Amino acid sequence: MSDISPINILIANEQAQEAKETALSLRAFFPESRIEVVYSADEVLHWAAKSEWHTILADADLFRQSGLAMLTEVKRQAPKATIIIQADCNNMTLGTQVLQYGVDFYIAKNTHAFLSELPFVLRAFLKNQDLNSRWNAANERVLRLEEQVSRMQTDQQSLVEHLDQARLERTQLQEQLQAYEVELSQTKEKKQLLLDQWEKIRQAHATMEEEFQQVTGQLTHERGENQAYREQLEMLRQERDQLQEQVSLLQMEKQTVPAQLQQMRLGHTQMEERIKRLEERLLQEQRG
Repeated sequence: MSDISPINILIANEQAQEAKETALSLRAFFPESRIEVVYSADEVLHWAAKSEWHTILADADLFRQSGLAMLTEVKRQAPKATIIIQADCNNMTLGTQVLQYGVDFYIAKNTHAFLSELPFVLRAFLKNQDLNSRWNAANERVLRLEEQVSRMQTDQQSLVEHLDQARLERTQLQEQLQAYEVELSQTKEKKQLLLDQWEKIRQAHATMEEEFQQVTGQLTHERGENQAYREQLEMLRQERDQLQEQVSLLQMEKQTVPAQLQQMRLGHTQMEERIKRLEERLLQEQRG
């Protein structure tokens, strides 16, 4: 009893009795398999393309008139089949020739044990064919996985670059905040108000940092992030308007507090520059 599932076998031999004996031997070894017999080279070509044969066992005498080159066409019609050519004797020259035309194996049938050995030879080829098929499938899976890993590495590198850029911007904003703290430390009455404003900015920065940390999962939500940037820009514009109102008030008090007015103007100028930078960054992200 064979340990291989039912298979499709095509036997090609112009000797009917010999073909019958071969079919009986293979059917006993491969029960429930489909075994068809043809008796000419033309029939081999016709039947080769009619089914997915696991094996085509053809006699060399069948191709004496048509020529061994017809084996190339047989292989083209049944590319997945294992093609075995049997001959009356172990002719090395003939064996070499048929192998050049795409035949997988050459076997001599002049021994008494030919019919009993043939099923084992065929089983070995079928096992090898199955292993090659499984190896090719596994290799294709490996190639697909390697492509996926390559794409993931590329995406990861892009995310790392975005995160580095975000961290750099955060550092720059923190430096600006520190500069504001130094400049505004001289005015106690205005300091608390500005500290409250700075706290809002810090919260906005914290929110941006959280968004940057989630970049890997939010690449498809860039429109939402752009909307967040617009809201932040609108908030900064409102803060600018408030500072402008403060500057107007300070202008009224410039005779008594000229030093404070000068400081507030400087803060206003820096805030304008910061707003412009944020607007430029938003435009760049929208274009990207």
